[in-house]
Amino acid sequence: MNSLAAGIPIIIGVTGHRDLRESDEPQIRKLVYAELNKLKSKYSHSTFIMLNSLAQGGDMLCAKIALELGISLQCPLPLPLEEYRQDFSGEVRIQFEELLNKADRYFVSEDTETSNGHSDRDYHYRQAGIYIAEHSQVLLALWDGSKAKKDGCGTSEIVDIMLRGRPDSTSIFKASNDGAVLQIVTPRSNSKEEIEIKANLIENETGSVAECLNATDQFNKDLKELIIDNKIETIMPLDQDNDPRLYTINYFHQVSNQLSLFFQKKYLTAMRRFALFAVMLVLSFLLYDELECNFFLPVYGGIILVYALILTIVNKRHYHQKYLHYRLFAEALRIQFYLNALNLSENIGDYFTWTQKKDTVWIKEAISALLIGEKKTNYLSLDTIKKSWINGQYEYHSKALSRDLKKGKVNQTIALTMLIFSLALFITVFILEFFFPKVMETIMFTNPLPSFLLPHSGQQFSVRSFLKIILGTVSAITLFVSNYYGKLSFERKTIDHEKMMRLYQQADNEFEQSDYNSRLFLNLAREEMIENGEWFSYCRENKPTFNL
Repeated sequence: MNSLAAGIPIIIGVTGHRDLRESDEPQIRKLVYAELNKLKSKYSHSTFIMLNSLAQGGDMLCAKIALELGISLQCPLPLPLEEYRQDFSGEVRIQFEELLNKADRYFVSEDTETSNGHSDRDYHYRQAGIYIAEHSQVLLALWDGSKAKKDGCGTSEIVDIMLRGRPDSTSIFKASNDGAVLQIVTPRSNSKEEIEIKANLIENETGSVAECLNATDQFNKDLKELIIDNKIETIMPLDQDNDPRLYTINYFHQVSNQLSLFFQKKYLTAMRRFALFAVMLVLSFLLYDELECNFFLPVYGGIILVYALILTIVNKRHYHQKYLHYRLFAEALRIQFYLNALNLSENIGDYFTWTQKKDTVWIKEAISALLIGEKKTNYLSLDTIKKSWINGQYEYHSKALSRDLKKGKVNQTIALTMLIFSLALFITVFILEFFFPKVMETIMFTNPLPSFLLPHSGQQFSVRSFLKIILGTVSAITLFVSNYYGKLSFERKTIDHEKMMRLYQQADNEFEQSDYNSRLFLNLAREEMIENGEWFSYCRENKPTFNL
């Protein structure tokens, strides 16, 4: 659990040419060291893992530097160890064994493409390279910049996959901010050109890798500072023979849920305060205007300053953003848990729609980081998964629907009551103003009766002034109450709950009436991710604003 409490690791994948020029190695080494050290310093709340297949040349050079910097070395091998050892001989073999012994773990990487009957070494090297690219937030490439070849297995091809995605990926549309390659320009031994050895950051969208790593590092910071409840419950009962990655996914599902609830509470508290400030602002202005009392003018200004200050703090601390992002992360991990329990290798982050991916890349990358490692083949029973996933989520949405309907009804009642009261007060003022004007002119008190409120000699306070203050204040309360409850989106949420209940009903029927196949659960996962993405999209519009 201690390793899990360190947070989501930042994964640096490595690909590189095998045939480095010996004369270039000192400079390459210096650049790699500097860039890795820079990343560690910048994202200090996170642990780092280097994914490295330990091939001769660039891989080994980077592995040595990682160990020097205290970066965990984990090795996805393209082949079983005994077979992979055949790639090495002499001094290189000795270096390979030393590095492998210092690695925190090694395992044979999963195939991500169909072999179509071809299982030669190049195919397996390509699969290892793809595995590294798809499980890394940043790909460190010791690369000369040469163009990729179709179905190749070299550094150029792995860089291309990192930036563009696999040709047979579940989605051909990769997010514009997905994919970052830290290139160390590295000439090959047969190159006769004078090439400047330097570091280049290659991104599909400028600033995307910093945004992704910042989000990951902030999550880890929040995890270390805010998680108090160490009681971690499991989505489903697990034993020691289950895939160990299930424990990892379950842990981060639980803590991200806790973080989301923490920031949701902060966000809702802020929204209530803003509604109160807005009413106080209206009231102070009306008192200044109707009483002609200058005292309320600085009060008015003070409320604006306090309002603006708290709003600045709330937005700077990103309460609303963190609440939504961590909730979305928790839901994605819940679905990922079930897919892993079913021996399905998909990263659920790929199931966001293209329009949603830009805002959720860090989630996809975080899940990729948590899926590293060799999986076990002892999976949970289909009936158990079906009961927990399909039936459990139906029950959850049923309860949530009932809860939100009650809250919505209460909120509607409050809003309607305030509206009726405001309307009744308006009608009263209207009747008095046009039919009983003398009543409106009735003096309630004069100076110095309270001298504090009526500071001017001979100043009078009429029924009209009193009713103006009351009407304006009640109208403001009505407006801000409606705005506050509107930002909670109860109506939209109830509609979503109803839709999801129908989805799980259909999934339950499909499960009972047909033989199991992965298509049912993959489609269910996709629908859930779309629904969660839509929830995220409309809730983000409810960000606190200075709205008077």
